[in-house]
Amino acid sequence: MTDEVAIVTKAKENIMFAMATLSMEDRQLLSNTKRELVHKCSFNGMACDIDGDFLTHVDPVFGSCFTFNHNRTLNLTSIRAGLYRCTIFRLLRRRLGPMYGLRMLVYVNASDYMPTTEATGVRLTIHDKEDFPFPDTFGYSAPTGYISSFGLRLRRMTRLPAPYGDCVPDGKTEDYIYRNYEYSVEGCYRSCFQQLVLKDCQCGDPRFPVPPGFTHCEAADPAARKCLDERMNELGGLHGSFRCRCQQPCSQAIYTVTYSPAKWPSQSLKIQLGSCNGTNEECNKHYKENGAMVEVFYEQLNFEMLTESEAYGFVNLLADFGGQLGLWCGISFLTCCEFLFLFVETTYMSAEHNWLLYKKKKAEKEKARQLWGS
Repeated sequence: MTDEVAIVTKAKENIMFAMATLSMEDRQLLSNTKRELVHKCSFNGMACDIDGDFLTHVDPVFGSCFTFNHNRTLNLTSIRAGLYRCTIFRLLRRRLGPMYGLRMLVYVNASDYMPTTEATGVRLTIHDKEDFPFPDTFGYSAPTGYISSFGLRLRRMTRLPAPYGDCVPDGKTEDYIYRNYEYSVEGCYRSCFQQLVLKDCQCGDPRFPVPPGFTHCEAADPAARKCLDERMNELGGLHGSFRCRCQQPCSQAIYTVTYSPAKWPSQSLKIQLGSCNGTNEECNKHYKENGAMVEVFYEQLNFEMLTESEAYGFVNLLADFGGQLGLWCGISFLTCCEFLFLFVETTYMSAEHNWLLYKKKKAEKEKARQLWGS
């Protein structure tokens, strides 16, 4: 290989294959810890508990990742959304939304980077608690030396299941490899691809989890690597395979993210950042090269809901049926009431007539019995 970009990409793939042979504990030991990455954190204007508020998640591409607001039984609430005000003279911005959202001072320590690392910064993924994070596909990059603001807007989508649509109800499909997480289209495609690889190669792609009883393909096994490369070329990538059909989920939360960066820290900042033993100027310069400030907040404290409904339901059928009868037969609601009244009146008169005949015949029999008896 002579192309530098291709060489770096292949080297990253080899490292990922080598890491797949290690256990989750060994991968965490080789990666950064929570406090090594997150030096300062606040949410809703209060300091975070870095050890308790973040959950470690081992990603095959990025190593140890940390999830904030991971507890599904506990809701963390932000009391204010983004409110931007700007004064004309000094061009100062008052940002209430970022102040009461999630603010983190992250430290990447670029001196520990491997030769295959092309950029310095962090990767951020915004998702629901029940959804599996896919930072390689849906992530956002926050570079060092900048304050990265991510404004969120929530949109909830509700689709109709069969017989109206073909969405997947709440839960997971049978071959879904991301256990303890809700179904998603991205997870479905990855699960389908992994199942096809397991069927043909007897080992799994290291980029994705494997079901119980299976292992990932080893980097030193040429037969497994060749089989995996052939399957990738044959299937045409992850989403292009005609053998994988993934429907949309019936209930889905979609986050629209607005990203805005600014240089950080400013030259006028007189506050020492993070954990540093030098002067304020030296620490600020050090964190400018190895750190970043990340802000995640809601732009608005409301959300948009899109709900599917049947185009032609039973109520529409009754309305159209009554309209057609009224048009062609002159039948209206009063006419139906009159027919009902006529049916009830006829039934009542018939029953009354039969009852009188019954009483008359009974009286005649009683009178005849008395005459013959006397």
